[in-house]
Formats: sequence, C-alpha cells, structure tokens
Amino acid sequence: MKKLLCSLLFCFAIAVTSQAQSSTDVVDIIEEGIRLYEKGNYEAAIAQYKEALKLDAKNPEANYELALTYFALKDMPNAIAYSNAVIKHRVAEPELRAQAHVNKGSALDVSGKQDKAIKEYNRAIKLAPRHHLAYYNLGLTHYNQKNYKEAEQSLTRALRLNQGHGSSHLLLAYIKQAQKQRVQSLLALYNFLLLEPTSERAPAAYELLQQMQQEGVSTGNGNAINITVSADKLDDNPFSAAELMVSMSQASNSIEAREGKTPGELFYENTASFFKVLGELREEKDDFWWSYYVEFFHEMALDKNVEAFSYYISQSKSTASLSWLQEHPEKVEQLTSWYRNYKR
Repeated sequence: MKKLLCSLLFCFAIAVTSQAQSSTDVVDIIEEGIRLYEKGNYEAAIAQYKEALKLDAKNPEANYELALTYFALKDMPNAIAYSNAVIKHRVAEPELRAQAHVNKGSALDVSGKQDKAIKEYNRAIKLAPRHHLAYYNLGLTHYNQKNYKEAEQSLTRALRLNQGHGSSHLLLAYIKQAQKQRVQSLLALYNFLLLEPTSERAPAAYELLQQMQQEGVSTGNGNAINITVSADKLDDNPFSAAELMVSMSQASNSIEAREGKTPGELFYENTASFFKVLGELREEKDDFWWSYYVEFFHEMALDKNVEAFSYYISQSKSTASLSWLQEHPEKVEQLTSWYRNYKR
C-alpha cells in the first residue's frame, strides 16, 4: 500500500512538472513570436504562434497574436477566425477578449462590414469599459461613415481614458476640420503635435495646423490685408471670438515679419495669444472642449511654457526650432515637467 501511494505521488509530481514545463515553453515561444512580429517578420512569427498551439491548442494569447499578425498581413478572414478563437475562450481574461473584439472589428471594418465592426467594438466596451482603443476604433469607423457626432463622442471617451493617445487627438482634429470648426481642430492638432512632434505624421499635421491658421487671410492691392470669416462660423459659435483672433493674428504676421521677427517668433506669439484669449472666454463653460483642451492650454500659458511648446511642436518642419530647443534645454525640461505633472 505504501509503495502504491509513493508511486502515485511520484507520477503526480512528474505530471505537474511536465505541465509547468509545457506552460513555460508556450510562454517562451509566444514571446519569441512577438519579437519576430515587432521586427516585421510576420511569417516567422506565425510559425512560432502555431508551434505554441501544438502544445496548448486553445491558448488565447497565441490565438490573439495570430489574429494581430494576420491583420498586419491583410489576411482578414484569418484575423477574424483567430480573434473568434479568443472570444470563445471563456476562461481568457476579459481585457484580452475585449482586444480580440477590437481586432475582429478592425478586420470587419477593412472588409467593408462597418455595421458589424461597430457591434464588435461595443462588445469590447461592455467587456472592458476602460479600453480606450475600443472607443478609438469605434470613432474611426463612425468617422469613415461621416457620422461625425458619434465619432466625436467615442473619441472624447477615448481621450478621457488615455490623454496620451495621439491618434485620437489627430482624428478629432480631422472631424472638426470636416465640420469647419477651425478652433476645435487647431486645439486637437496642437495636442497631437505635443505628443508626436517628430513622428511620420507630424509634418503633415503641422502643415495642416498652419494652413488652418491662415484660412480667410489674403493680401489685396497695395499690400492690404483682407480677413474673411464666414457667418456660419460666428453664429451661435462659442469660439467665434477665437475664430476672429486667429485670423487677425495671421493678418498681423506680414507686418511683423517686415519688422524682423522670425517665423518661429511669430508662431509662438500667435499661439500664446490664442491660448490666452480662449482662457479668458472660458468662464463657466464645462463641455469637453473647454474643460479638456482650453483649460489645458490656458494653464500652459499661465505657467509660461508656450514658448518651449511652440518650438517643440515645430521641430519636424523647422531646423530653426531644433536649434532653439538645443539652446534652451532648461525651458524644454520645464515644459516636460509641467506636462508630466498636469492632471486632466
């Protein structure tokens, strides 16, 4: 009897050890797949994930990484199939299942099935209400359908959850541009450039910001400056005063440039004036645009960080801005510290 008991315990120990070793192997294989994925070696990553599935056929992490990799390869049927494998794995963490719903929704969106994609994003939100990417992707799909109101609602939720998500700021800027709401679009562009001053998207975003600042300003006969602001931008628009200020600031640029001011100095002064005027207009306004963006930039101005900010966000398009940043490291550090400690 004693020998039998010892044998059983020995067999159990071997089984537990073997299972633990298998789990460790699966984790190592998946991590190697992720490293290959990050290097852009998608086919090799897929081979690793499938090797992991040989050891654990329903492993949710392996299935999720496969879904992501097939999406990167634009293989939407497989992206959907492996996302479904995670979604159906009821023991998987809710956060991982939510991410699988987001990935499936993205694949459906790319496949032209926007209504089904929206359902997937809403399922993700139900599983993980604080999943900012679910809100972002929901906003992106609504934007592509030109449902701008719904898109804005989703993106503001995403930004409440993650103020550092650059894509949400940028998409919000595009929405407001499409709605011809210049001030709000400028605010979102400013914030995007603070987060991504040197990314691949930064030069186009900076050009758009400058283009929007110059809207409605033209030079007439004898160097006269003409300002045109459409009536629909002023009627019932809480940002109407700021609209006028942006145009007037741009109109004054040509005069001040003749006085020897550099483009960088003019951009800084116009930006500081813009933030100051908006701060003065805020009063008791508490909707998203005033409480989230206007208050943020007004506080930046009050703490004297707009100069560093202006040069910092211009560096993708201006060598002069790069030089200024190198010459004023203490001001850059002050801006960085302020942003790090600012609570929205």
